[in-house]
Amino acid sequence: MPALLLEIGTEEMPALDIPCLAQELRATTSRVFTQEALTYRQIDVYYTPRRLAMLVCDLETQQEERVRSIKGPPAAVAFDSNGCATQAGIGFAQNQGVTVGELGQVKHGDKIYTSVKRSIPGKETAEVLLTILPGIITGLHPKKTMRWDSSGLSFIRPIRWLVCLFDDKLIPIELGSLRAGTKTHGHRFLEQEEVVLDRATSYVQALASSLVVVDPGVRESMVLDALKEQADRLGADYLVDDELLSRIVNGTEYPTPIFGSIPEGFLDLPTEIVHATLREEGKFVPFALADGTSPYFMGFRDGMPDRKGIVRAGYEQVVRARLRDSRFFFDKDRQGMLAEKVGDLRNMVYDARLGSLWEKVERVRALAGAIADHNGDGLGQEVDRAAFLCKADLVTELVQAFPKLQGIAGGIYARLDGESNAVADAISEHYFPISNEASLPKSRVGTIVGLADKLDTVIGAVLVGEEPTGSRDPYGIRRQANGLIRLAIESKVDLDFFELIESLKETYLVIERKGTMSDVRRFISGRVSRLLRQRYGIGPDVIACVAAVKGGNFYHVFLRARAVTTWQESKEFHSLITAFSRVRNITKDSTEKGFNPALFKSEAEKVLWREYLKVEGSLTNLLEKGNYEEGIKRLLSLKDPINCYFEDVLVMAKEVSVRQNRLGFLGALAGLFYRIGDLDKVITTSESPETKPALAQEKW
Repeated sequence: MPALLLEIGTEEMPALDIPCLAQELRATTSRVFTQEALTYRQIDVYYTPRRLAMLVCDLETQQEERVRSIKGPPAAVAFDSNGCATQAGIGFAQNQGVTVGELGQVKHGDKIYTSVKRSIPGKETAEVLLTILPGIITGLHPKKTMRWDSSGLSFIRPIRWLVCLFDDKLIPIELGSLRAGTKTHGHRFLEQEEVVLDRATSYVQALASSLVVVDPGVRESMVLDALKEQADRLGADYLVDDELLSRIVNGTEYPTPIFGSIPEGFLDLPTEIVHATLREEGKFVPFALADGTSPYFMGFRDGMPDRKGIVRAGYEQVVRARLRDSRFFFDKDRQGMLAEKVGDLRNMVYDARLGSLWEKVERVRALAGAIADHNGDGLGQEVDRAAFLCKADLVTELVQAFPKLQGIAGGIYARLDGESNAVADAISEHYFPISNEASLPKSRVGTIVGLADKLDTVIGAVLVGEEPTGSRDPYGIRRQANGLIRLAIESKVDLDFFELIESLKETYLVIERKGTMSDVRRFISGRVSRLLRQRYGIGPDVIACVAAVKGGNFYHVFLRARAVTTWQESKEFHSLITAFSRVRNITKDSTEKGFNPALFKSEAEKVLWREYLKVEGSLTNLLEKGNYEEGIKRLLSLKDPINCYFEDVLVMAKEVSVRQNRLGFLGALAGLFYRIGDLDKVITTSESPETKPALAQEKW
């Protein structure tokens, strides 16, 4: 089967942006090919700093035949009340070349229209590609774009060449002033000659012969293998995070390792500062020895091995100069205590609408203090001290030179100033997690200060009208909310954050608001639902179930969702849902609250009442401990008494007092179930999704 190759040759693209653009190219191509009925096996994407390419494997040479529905006049106009065609119906059939009997119907909006189905024969794939590929390229959405000629075309970087081959056939697509050809380019410095491709499937090998490794997975293996080999030789650990690895892999076409050493005169600097200095360049990976020192690094050049040692000498010179700067900043910062720098935060604007960094620190202290009082295990003083100092390093020379050292630098300075390890660790950790997959704070104080910092950021942004919409999130509020929820769930923080917000709402009264605290709760609740689904694998029906319980205890929301998911496949649970539905359906419109057991008449009422008392007593204790799975097990004991109740008891009795009493009791009974969630929304294996009504978006 033939393959399609599309290569977009550009000037050097930002290393961190290329993978996202490549994935968008894959997704857009898949969507457009599906719409155009083009069948293929898979899409592989390749990229380097100078090119973005895809190889569509086993692409059919002929577009599949499609069926198109042509809408005619409304059915009520095309046919009379007796079902006979009117002149409008007859005219539509004649125009479409069919008989009246061949007319169909299609619903559009609230109306039903006549319709005719037409078969559209498939075109040759090459003809279709010529039309759709330029739109796929121009439909990509880089974070930033630029224009470079009078064509009006914009892209992440200027496009310099195009290659488009369908098997061995050129597809001469046009983009601005460019027309696709069969010539690509080898390595910029090592193989500058053009590379002529004879067919699509020769792409990877042809460029490999010209010292360009187009597969990012292969380049990553080259980098990691070199690091592992050197680490084993030294008996050390190599310290590379995802961002640094991406910069190296996506910033080179042929990554080649260069091993270097750090001058001894800089090894007395804190290792975190040495590591940050190396990583700041985007191509140096430090090695940490068993004694905690980092005297070596590995850099990566885009080219051949450095046999003469010239590149190594250049790298070591760069590292020496950068470490000299770091030492200067460090020594200057150490001329005063970290606590003395807190006052300088008054002169640093956090946000024009939210005040200075000093004001943010005061809000964080209030939130952190409240969290510590509720869930701090007697750590109140250390929490307050860490919250007071947590942003002080933002005014230091070191952090202004290396912004990624925020928090880390503060922890170093706090420890050197004699602050407790708990306070220093908390300052270092309070920004964690810095991404959706990054590690969490290890200390309890760091967790509390981190929760307070993220919660304040989210509250402030929503109140001043910066709630993210669509893909727009310039302040990273989604990431902050995700971090808040992850911290609460994975650190097992048993606290209702919505009640916390309400108790401290006066703290935010001075802010000129565009949003409300209700908006804050709604936004965070939406992130909870999304995180439960995407990170913890909870189904949408279970999320809708637990969302029925209002509240902001994210840890308990997770526990309830996990418990329902565990029970979801049980036949017993399906029977329990059926019993609950009977209670819910008859009480959902009732406003009756109280009841008097003395008015119960039948034995079924009394049996259910006694079982209710047993379950209520044990359920409260179980749920307070977060044992929701056992709580559901206790609710199962209500299943048979509920079914017997509805067989023997007429709830809607004629006597008003009896009817009200029974509705009040059943309402209280439903309340037990609602402490888990609205079980009626859960789809079990005993029923198909079609048997349940569509799940509306829940409002927590």
